[in-house]
Amino acid sequence: MRRILLEVEYHGQAFFGWQRQGPARSVQATLEAAIADLVGHAVQVHGAGRTDRGVHALAMPAHVDVDSRLRCDELVMALNARLPADCAVRTARETDPRFHARFDARSKLYRYRFFLSRARSPMLADRACQVPRKLDIDAMAEAAALLVGTHDFLSFRTNPEEQPEVSAAAPDEDGSDTTADLHGPAAIAHGDFTPPPWRKPRPVGTTRTLFDARLTLRSGVLNLDVRGDGFLRGMVRAIAGTLLEVGLGKQPPTWVTGLLDARDRREAGPNLPPHGLTLVSVDYPPDPFAER
Repeated sequence: MRRILLEVEYHGQAFFGWQRQGPARSVQATLEAAIADLVGHAVQVHGAGRTDRGVHALAMPAHVDVDSRLRCDELVMALNARLPADCAVRTARETDPRFHARFDARSKLYRYRFFLSRARSPMLADRACQVPRKLDIDAMAEAAALLVGTHDFLSFRTNPEEQPEVSAAAPDEDGSDTTADLHGPAAIAHGDFTPPPWRKPRPVGTTRTLFDARLTLRSGVLNLDVRGDGFLRGMVRAIAGTLLEVGLGKQPPTWVTGLLDARDRREAGPNLPPHGLTLVSVDYPPDPFAER
């Protein structure tokens, strides 16, 4: 068995999110069907996160164990021939059998896009949230800077009353509390079940660290880029909705500091629509890919 890391791009509009959920169309189930058809055996695909319904990804990392002699470039071509138009494998590379796409991620970069115009755009309708009013972008940037650092982001988590606060295998973007595949066939063949040296402890409870949160305006599209060590369910969309309140002049930039202290989701701004959100990239340590 070989553990392969895939980099997957998908348009989230027609998917019920990343995670497999019964008969509903999901990215995970779509990939598993294509891979199983290619390699001739059942597989489990494990993503770096679990994006919600309607959320896009430019580069969602996902690992899978396969019994196949195909080269990685051949895997990419063969899988794309089996995948639908709104999902594609961009790259594939072999990795250490102990590597885990979710638990070994060091940081993730999400982008929320605001389309600043009164006129609608067919090209951006399903990729950006339209805002027809003028925004105070400087005030939004000031508020975003106050979120950088290590904080309790409970005020920015969707449905906090439905999700227990756990550590170790703490839920990520979607809040799901499922048993992760820490080993799998490739690791069993490797024979080593100790945590790999590059794996760091998971974030605890609702505390997360944002390394950066910045706004960039280009051709009428305002990009909010947020990079952190992990994200709670709905966290980026809630941050975007909160910053929009500031940009519209409804709240001052310092409002966000009080929201962090309040630990109450009802106090922060609304979750903006999922179609404006895209997972841009995930960062990993180099160790699992050394000399492979």
